[in-house]
Amino acid sequence: LSSRSSSGDAAEGSGAAVAADATQETASVQISGTDLPPFPQGASGLTDASTVPAVGQVIPKVVGQSFDGSEVTLDPAAGQPQLVIFLAHWCPVCQGEVPVLQDWIDQGGVPENVKVTAVATSVNPDKPNYPPSKWIAREGWTPQVMLDDSGSSAAQAYGLPGFPYFVLTDAEGKVVQRGSGKLPVEQLQAAVNSVAPQAGAAPSSVPAS
Repeated sequence: LSSRSSSGDAAEGSGAAVAADATQETASVQISGTDLPPFPQGASGLTDASTVPAVGQVIPKVVGQSFDGSEVTLDPAAGQPQLVIFLAHWCPVCQGEVPVLQDWIDQGGVPENVKVTAVATSVNPDKPNYPPSKWIAREGWTPQVMLDDSGSSAAQAYGLPGFPYFVLTDAEGKVVQRGSGKLPVEQLQAAVNSVAPQAGAAPSSVPAS
């Protein structure tokens, strides 16, 4: 697997920096609120918002930890739009998408007021690319990473169908869109711009990496 950066290059507080100091690969999560309905089976990409169950529903609150034990929270009351990305270390599509997403982030694709959080879930020491902390550190991933528990409780609460899985909310914590699988950056860009106040929206055209 290729490497984007060493742990020494990772910005302090970034997902990669925290992963470099990993003391755990899974952690307990506390979930409150109503679970999102399962994402439609067989659907892929960012689906039509009008046909996706959960659009308009408030996301569950999840309190958990990152690789170093620091607290990470998915909070519908955070007061800002959120993009939550569920990743599995053994998933080939996730392995391909993470560097693409990180390039998109590096190029300013995410508006400043949109919070991005990754959730490392479905962790299995017997599957490839374990441990996830090494992968996240190697890729130079900058957003926070929450660890799911061994039963993938957070993923289940968010209606995960497969990997990677995306949940986008507005500033009130209500689901705007969900998607699964490989997403074109242009599609993701349009989605995050749709929830960001106009002044904070990123350019609709992001330079190719």
